[in-house]
Amino acid sequence: MSGPDARPIHLGVPGEDIDRRDLATVVRRFKNLHRLQAQHIQECQTLRQREFLDLLPLLFHCNHPNLPGFVSLDTPAGLPDYQPGRATLRCAARLSKSFETRSRALRPEYPIDALYLMGSVGSIAYSRKSDLDIWLCHRPGLAASGLEELHRKAAGIEQWAASLGLEAHIFFIDSELFRQGQGTPVSTESCGSVQRHLLLEEFYRTSVWLAGRIPGWWLVPPEQEDRHDEYLRHLIDNRFVNADDLIDFGGLEQVRAEEFLGGALWHLNKAIASPHKSLLKLLLMESYSAEYPRIEWLCTRLKAALYQDRTDSEELDSYLLMYRKVERYLLGRGESARLELARQSFYLKINGLMAAVTAAPAEKARRREVLARMVRDWGWTPARLKAIEQRRRWRVVAALEEQKAIAGELRLSYEGMRRFALLHSGGRALVGEEIIRLGRRMAAALERKPGKIDTLCLDGGDHIEPEDYALQEIRLADGEPGWALSLRRTGAAAAPPILRKTRSLLENLTWLVHNGLYRPSMNPFLETQNSVFGPAELRQVCDALAGVFKAQRAESETLDEYTRPPRAVAVALFINLGVDAEAQRRDNLRPASNRYDALSYGYERANLIDRVDALILTSWREILVHQYLGLSGLFACLAELVGESGGAAPEFHGFCFSTTRARTIAGRVETLYRDLRAAFGTGAARYLVRGGRSYFLFERLPLGVEFREIPDEDRLYTELAEPRAAFAPLSFDPALAGDGPDPLPALYRRNKPGAVQVFCLVEAAQVRVFVLDERGSLFHRVHEPLGPSVVLGPYAVFLEAVAQRYVLAAAGIEYYLVERDGAGEYAVRPAGFPPGAVGKKIEVRVFAQEIGPGRAAYTIACDDREFSSMESGRDVFAAAAEHILALRRSGLRYPIYISDIDLPLSILGVETAEQLQTVHFLLYKRKIEQRLNQPRP
Repeated sequence: MSGPDARPIHLGVPGEDIDRRDLATVVRRFKNLHRLQAQHIQECQTLRQREFLDLLPLLFHCNHPNLPGFVSLDTPAGLPDYQPGRATLRCAARLSKSFETRSRALRPEYPIDALYLMGSVGSIAYSRKSDLDIWLCHRPGLAASGLEELHRKAAGIEQWAASLGLEAHIFFIDSELFRQGQGTPVSTESCGSVQRHLLLEEFYRTSVWLAGRIPGWWLVPPEQEDRHDEYLRHLIDNRFVNADDLIDFGGLEQVRAEEFLGGALWHLNKAIASPHKSLLKLLLMESYSAEYPRIEWLCTRLKAALYQDRTDSEELDSYLLMYRKVERYLLGRGESARLELARQSFYLKINGLMAAVTAAPAEKARRREVLARMVRDWGWTPARLKAIEQRRRWRVVAALEEQKAIAGELRLSYEGMRRFALLHSGGRALVGEEIIRLGRRMAAALERKPGKIDTLCLDGGDHIEPEDYALQEIRLADGEPGWALSLRRTGAAAAPPILRKTRSLLENLTWLVHNGLYRPSMNPFLETQNSVFGPAELRQVCDALAGVFKAQRAESETLDEYTRPPRAVAVALFINLGVDAEAQRRDNLRPASNRYDALSYGYERANLIDRVDALILTSWREILVHQYLGLSGLFACLAELVGESGGAAPEFHGFCFSTTRARTIAGRVETLYRDLRAAFGTGAARYLVRGGRSYFLFERLPLGVEFREIPDEDRLYTELAEPRAAFAPLSFDPALAGDGPDPLPALYRRNKPGAVQVFCLVEAAQVRVFVLDERGSLFHRVHEPLGPSVVLGPYAVFLEAVAQRYVLAAAGIEYYLVERDGAGEYAVRPAGFPPGAVGKKIEVRVFAQEIGPGRAAYTIACDDREFSSMESGRDVFAAAAEHILALRRSGLRYPIYISDIDLPLSILGVETAEQLQTVHFLLYKRKIEQRLNQPRP
């Protein structure tokens, strides 16, 4: 700058004289810089795109039906001290011939305070493809209806920008709320209120003023930065400036340690997707945190340059300022490797913009000059430059090396910020909701654990050269089988290095597909020992993986998922991958039965599932591969999946390619998962399925869904008789129909909480009684072949007696008959008669008291006669039975049934009355009756 303004500006401290002309010079220097930056922006744009910045202030200054974004004539509009220039009026006339500008009367208040651009705009890092982030600063307290219309107008203007090939984002800013720390919530487009000061520093450093009020920060001298609010108030109170000309976003004098933690985590979050693009910002946050609490802000450095009238572009370019600060920081720490990585990121960013066909010649020349000078200062050789410039087309080995370097840098930054949090915590946790979410995102992305698939750190435009790979089945150092992935050897060349060693073949295939390294024309070399995995199955598996990833990549990322534990959003089970589970069973798999269930197949009830490899995509953007062995492994996998709480059900696929019954196996697993999901989707539940010769009972417990193996039907009835803490419905796998514990599925379909349900099944040689109590516990007993009324009568008497003493079955007692229908299926219908005593019956009541651990004394009342342990000792049951038989006029020795029982809780095996169930009494009833009916000489 030349002329009288070309001099350093020094504004006095409060109490000293302040020249209003100096204040005007400062404002003029900022506006001149911003006009130059806006000019650079438009030089990078097409002729049509340039209209966007020309018209943007006018669009928010007035409402015209033929201009972009129009909503209504009442939409809030008007910017203070704004007059459209000739270029703007010409653009408006091209869009609307009827447009006329009219002088607007001075208003006491304008609804819109100012418009700014921010971000990379105006810097060496800006390109035609860069986003345009726009701050629309509106009057505090603007009515909600007006704000809603203004949002609609902004959305229309964003759509108009998109039609010009520009990606514009308009952010609404209320300066008063912003100053109070009430920013926008964290999202992929906003860094959130947790980083208000860091966002403000970036705004002051990178913003381009378009129209309206100027930031009060411009008028606070660099040396007064720590007294921003006081100094600005001094200028206003002493009328050096008019408050109506300023917008006050606040100063940077009081920055909490939490902001640096949140800022670093945010940039780490961005670096996961675009590591090289975000690395410099990440290192800037680190350098700031190292200076905390006396921070040398870059925006202050830029302001100092303007106050000193230093017009060197490198001192005024926000991107170059950022790089130089990072360079000084790393040089000071002697971290040459990290500095080299930072230089590489800077070079790739600027060189990529220079190589773009859309770059303007002037911008290309400027970038070329800057890069040439920097490369010379760095001492880079031509070979080093060539290697970096070829990086856009990686070889996979180089990409893996870069992956290690970038991942190491991200982990180093993450650990550094954790140390910062501990150092500045002051005994309190530096955590808030947004920081917690960002921290979880980092942990999910950077944490190493078995079976987790890494993502190669590639930025947009990077590409890995197609190569052929070799998959070799190996024996790992611990003696377990595994797989090695390497490049395919060509000719007599030395063996290529191993890229990855894994326990599961699916891990290597998933890594190839996820990172875009698999292609259908690929010709992999397979070397197997025990596996039957072949090229055809490889293509099928990779195609299936690609389909799973394609379906998920369409979803946008949100940090809201990190407010809750991770859950599966997509699951693909690959069954018997590289395994022929039928090879050793082929003779047995020619069934002499109609059992086609893959879990219990043929006459031998063979399990056709040998191994399950599970691909799980989580809501925390993790890609996991786990291997499960055998039927128990499959059930463990399914139990984990259906046991997850919250969220929608994951997209689920079952794949099997290795056997002739592949479709049967895959379909069976998919069906079982859907049935389990339906059974456990509403809360407490149980599910029974057959596998091999055993049964498996799934149940929701406090820590999730678990399962246990039950070896046979007798043990199943014992298991189902166990008392329960609460009612839980029991569902049966459909494959058990006609091949399972008949008639239990038909009975449990009637089961309901709070009711005691008695079922009677008359068979040729016996009568079976089933009782489902109020919590779903099952009692089962076989009786002699008598009529249902005769068999059920003693149960009715006994259950009514229990109901009189204890209120257990709130929903009452129900009686049913079980019969086979025409198709041979079990059907249940109400008994249709009230069970009761048939003829003259002897009342047999049993009383007991505990006389020691595991010891009880009994009293048995038979009508008016009592028999007790005190009188008869261990023969009390025999004495009572002999008396009962003597009373029978017919002399027949049919079973004795007790009609009532009264026992202490301890004898029933419970501690409180709330634990009591009807099944406790039925089981003890059976025990007593067995002793009464023991054969005697």
